Amino acid sequence: MVLPPIDHLKFSIMHLLLEVSRWSAAKQSPESKMVEDFRRRLKYFFMNPCEKYRARGRKPWKLMLQILKIAIITIQLVSFGLSNEMMVTFKDENLVTFKHLFLKGYTDQRLGQYALYTKRDVYDHIHYIINRYITLQNLTVGNHAYERAGGVYTPLSVCQEFYRNGSISPGNETFDIDPHIEKGTKRTLMQHSSIPHLAGHLNFSLDFKRLLSVNIYLTLKAINLQTVRHHELPDCYDFQIMIVFDNRAHSGRIKVDVDNDVSIYECRDWNVAGTCKYHVFALIRASSAPDTQTKTLITEARRGHSCIMY
Repeated sequence: MVLPPIDHLKFSIMHLLLEVSRWSAAKQSPESKMVEDFRRRLKYFFMNPCEKYRARGRKPWKLMLQILKIAIITIQLVSFGLSNEMMVTFKDENLVTFKHLFLKGYTDQRLGQYALYTKRDVYDHIHYIINRYITLQNLTVGNHAYERAGGVYTPLSVCQEFYRNGSISPGNETFDIDPHIEKGTKRTLMQHSSIPHLAGHLNFSLDFKRLLSVNIYLTLKAINLQTVRHHELPDCYDFQIMIVFDNRAHSGRIKVDVDNDVSIYECRDWNVAGTCKYHVFALIRASSAPDTQTKTLITEARRGHSCIMY
């Protein structure tokens, strides 16, 4: 079949273009191929995991790794939050406990600030605190104990702050006062034999016209056992308690408040027994224990006789 002149011309041009493209591809330099390969790699690098999976069928293991890391970090944050919450709760509840133990007639529903208005009330409350401290072991339902250093109990201290000199006569509208502040402290070393007689050695008097404050310092120890149920070793607590009788306003109203400074540290000697299904956890926790303790824990856990948590 003979093509018309116009169609024959079109066919010739298309054939010529095809030959030129083949010749160009054959003559393409190695540098051009390298650039094209780099472009493909770069394009693949910036694909999201779904596009990479469609392009090559490759599983997005990096995405899975990131999800796993997020899950692990989230679990750690939740665990830390729960542990911190237990610590804060223990501190706050102990502060409320100390107020109930050492403040006479204290109630949680008390309106306003705890305050005293007569000299007799001040003396009664100071002696009340001392007597409650002496008989603490027979009163508290918690695991509180006195602090001892070198076999000696930490002394209970009663300190007062007052103006150095002062003569005040509101009736005559006169006063003579030295604003320099002096401090006086009575400390008592507690021994088991002298505990019942401790209150008798704390005779003191207060000059209320010069008095600024009376501060009672005492130290108690406790162990936060609630962490055991959450697979954590209990911590030991030192409560540095300060009971303040504030008379700085000299308004006839002495405000009373309880504050404590807490020190938290790892207990010196510990042993937690429980069901044997957690013996693997015992091996994990034992890795952070001293060498001798580690050997004991691992041996007992392997035998199935004891566990760290229950």
